[in-house]
Amino acid sequence: MLTMLAIPALYSIGISLNSSVIVFTGEEKEYGMSFFVNMFSFVNAVYIYYFILSLVSVRSLGGEIENKSILLYTQRINNRPKMYFAKVSSLILAFFVICLAFLIVTLVMYYLFAVQREDLVTRQLLKSEELTGLFLFFLCIVLVYIFTITFSVMLSVYFKTNTAVIIFSIVLIAFMFVSEFPTIQYLSITYYISRFGELDLTQTSEAVKLFLANAALVAVYSTIFSVLGIRKFERRDL
Repeated sequence: MLTMLAIPALYSIGISLNSSVIVFTGEEKEYGMSFFVNMFSFVNAVYIYYFILSLVSVRSLGGEIENKSILLYTQRINNRPKMYFAKVSSLILAFFVICLAFLIVTLVMYYLFAVQREDLVTRQLLKSEELTGLFLFFLCIVLVYIFTITFSVMLSVYFKTNTAVIIFSIVLIAFMFVSEFPTIQYLSITYYISRFGELDLTQTSEAVKLFLANAALVAVYSTIFSVLGIRKFERRDL
């Protein structure tokens, strides 16, 4: 997952070297925090990271069930729901650490290299009128990664590793497909990210509505996954 840090690093260097590979389509100059969120959005478009995180999440619990290593601590911790939540929580925490590293690397590379192109970017760190919208856009993407973790851990107690990752991949593709259809598109977690991409981030109220809708949807899905995962984990013969 840490390989995603290479994207803002290479992008910043490419900007400073005036690489023909780097294309800017925005009408306004980039600034520090907008560059960070746009790079994170770019990573989101590289769907391989969802598959990688799904594999890591499946292996975290399902892999230990398959190779029986989970027996090393089931005898000491006789509380399977607690073990299940610990796995999910540790994965989410690890992802937030990666997000923090992504923020630091992006801003460092931006101010070391990208700012040399004053025709495209500015030295400004943030714009107060867009700060809320940018932050909610970032969190909206993070929510999809949290969905990936909770869904994948649940799948890991029902299926073997490869099968679980394949099912996750099919569901993610289905969400992207559903997001194109009226009415049912609101059930897709990827729909809200695409809406944020089209939104004027100064429209704070609209950004809040989109984020709350996505947060509620992910909360419902994650709760269902956790309940199903724990029930199966409690009954499963280890």
